[in-house]
Amino acid sequence: MAAKKTPPPNPPEESGHGLGDVLSFIGGVNPLAVAGKAVETMVQLTSEMVQSLSNFNDTMRELNVAARRVNSLLDDIEAPIRVIVPQVKNTMKKVDGVIGQVGSLPADVAKAVSTLGDLASRLGPLAQFAETAGGMFGIKPPSRS
Repeated sequence: MAAKKTPPPNPPEESGHGLGDVLSFIGGVNPLAVAGKAVETMVQLTSEMVQSLSNFNDTMRELNVAARRVNSLLDDIEAPIRVIVPQVKNTMKKVDGVIGQVGSLPADVAKAVSTLGDLASRLGPLAQFAETAGGMFGIKPPSRS
């Protein structure tokens, strides 16, 4: 018998369907589109994080400048303040002592006036006795106007 020849296989026909069509047919959602959106979101988040870190670095730089200025100001005024504060404390103590004395002055004056009034009333009989004794020796008491 003679050998039959088998016909050569037919070349595949191009149907125009791609990988995206096959994937959308399988799941209804194209995973490549989802992955593309995820990558786009990650790029956007990374960009926003870089911008936030840049803003944070700028803020910290400004705070550092302000802290240096405050430290410089404190260095300039610290020595004079250290000299002035003890003098102010001593002055305040002295002023407090003077105010304490002035505050008790009205009570002291009232006490002195009261003592003088008491002394005058106690010396009244002695003054009458002195007038009488002076009259015995011919001394006249001074006239009161």
